[in-house]
Amino acid sequence: MALDFTEYFKKYEAIVAEVDAVFKKFETEMPDLVKCGKGCSDCCYALFDVTLVEGMYINAKFNEKFSGLERSAILDRADKADREIHKLKRKVYKASQEGRPVNDILLEVAKARVRCPMLGDDDLCSIYENRPITCRLYGVPTSIGGEAHTCNKAGFKGGEKYPTVNMDMVLDRLLAIGKELQSGIGSRFRELGEMLLPVSMAIVTDYDETYLGVGEKTALKEKSPEEEERPREIVAPAAAKEPAKSSACASCTESKSACSSCGESIVLGGRNRP
Repeated sequence: MALDFTEYFKKYEAIVAEVDAVFKKFETEMPDLVKCGKGCSDCCYALFDVTLVEGMYINAKFNEKFSGLERSAILDRADKADREIHKLKRKVYKASQEGRPVNDILLEVAKARVRCPMLGDDDLCSIYENRPITCRLYGVPTSIGGEAHTCNKAGFKGGEKYPTVNMDMVLDRLLAIGKELQSGIGSRFRELGEMLLPVSMAIVTDYDETYLGVGEKTALKEKSPEEEERPREIVAPAAAKEPAKSSACASCTESKSACSSCGESIVLGGRNRP
């Protein structure tokens, strides 16, 4: 009997709905700063990975939607993207072995551009309705590890303070679903839920029992209500007048769940100094 991932996909879709609402809020309140529009494919060349549940979800939608020559063309583009990403990873590994500064390596990676296999010849996303969360938030201020990021084509300016999407919290919630899935299907791969992989690899992977490490007699398990975690806010609200608490955050001992109650907002181009 095939494994049923419906409950995990529904939890993922709930996060997607929340993310879309956040992006819509930016569009509504800051229309002159959010420059995203049909035909703009800048985000389609960005390098990023997706989590297990996200990769499986995209894979399922891809298999539902595509067949024939169109499917073959996308798979060919995925193979090309995988080769480019592999070469880049080898280059990064070699640089690290040579002792090059980490920041220099990361800067070089950030400049690399690999065309997403889901980007069609018309410069439109072939799975737009089911695109990854990173794509859904590209174009608005985000923070990763306390560092601010945004699209170069957007109107957000360096040194200014904006409400910012906390990508670390988003990732935590996606990884949590992956861990639930790993436990729920009884996978023998303990780190399965922490898997990260590029979209190009996600769409060509066969997520069967063998790949997921599930035995023949393993059944799906449901998570009890007591184990359900309360969703956390993913947007850190901007402080009205106070400067960002950079020194406070640096010494903060609270868990990430306390971030939503902190009045900090990220400053593009670096945090404000008191």
